[in-house]
Amino acid sequence: MFDSESELPTLRSPHALAPMKLAANLQEQVASHLRRRILSGQLLPGTPLREQTLAVEFGISRGPIRDALLHLTKEGLLIAKPNVGVRVANEPSGFKRNVIVHLRREIEASAVTAWFETRDPALLKRLDDNLSHYKDACGGSDLGQVVELDMAFHRLLVETADHGSLVDLWLPIMLRMFLRYSRHRDLMESYHEHAGIVRAMHGGREWEALEALKLHIV
Repeated sequence: MFDSESELPTLRSPHALAPMKLAANLQEQVASHLRRRILSGQLLPGTPLREQTLAVEFGISRGPIRDALLHLTKEGLLIAKPNVGVRVANEPSGFKRNVIVHLRREIEASAVTAWFETRDPALLKRLDDNLSHYKDACGGSDLGQVVELDMAFHRLLVETADHGSLVDLWLPIMLRMFLRYSRHRDLMESYHEHAGIVRAMHGGREWEALEALKLHIV
């Protein structure tokens, strides 16, 4: 774990972090864990991230930690400054967030519209599977798992359009949103929003699916 209490990151949520499960590519695994914490608000803007502290927490050398921090800096989630170190980036301004929301809505709505032209049942099956896991996560205490499944749900929508070509446009926009789970009184509200989108798709109601998607992305 962390070296000292003073180096613990400030957490916005009381939800406990998931146990570390690192696979072969350590850099990707560390980046994934930190990304989930940042996007869910468990690591607040301005929180310093120290290589040595993280190396102790993850039980690995500093090399993969350094690579993970560099990767997240390129994604825009971290800021690195000489003689200052690496910190969690600030959330976008109100103006910039409105632009991001608009762009994300346009990309995901375009993907859903494209799906209605074919109505491929394979996507519905994958969304149903995701919803089942998402319901369990929202009813539990692992906010990191909620973030992971939330992003996976929306990625499934985007990947169906134009052979997945929209993902490269969507991902950097998604990563800069800093997901606002705090707007929900209960995380199950997020699950019900997802379920409403899928229910409309199952029923062939395109306008309803698009409207539910628009209201969900804020």
